[in-house]
Amino acid sequence: MSDIDFAQLPESVRDYRPQCPGCTPQKAIAANGKSCSSYDCPGLPDGLKVTCDMCMYDFAKEDGQIKCDHSTCETAARLKANVDTYRGWVRLIAAEMEAEAQSRKLTN
Repeated sequence: MSDIDFAQLPESVRDYRPQCPGCTPQKAIAANGKSCSSYDCPGLPDGLKVTCDMCMYDFAKEDGQIKCDHSTCETAARLKANVDTYRGWVRLIAAEMEAEAQSRKLTN
């Protein structure tokens, strides 16, 4: 499904699954889904944080109201650096879901 080496993702990222009430892996990988941020996603590893807690700008989706200079803001730099890890995690979750669906097809 993907050319990413999931083993290269940090262990805390590989092992993380959404824990929020009502959140599911399907919501996490939805094309129009919102990226998680620490204020609303318990246990979210730092490597998956891509939404600014101050301005709510989502760096993975490049969506929101920019309220700082992203070229000089330390928070923006850190969150932008997490985008590839976040996208890799989303592909990992999608691959797991696809494997589970295939497994169900084989057992039915």
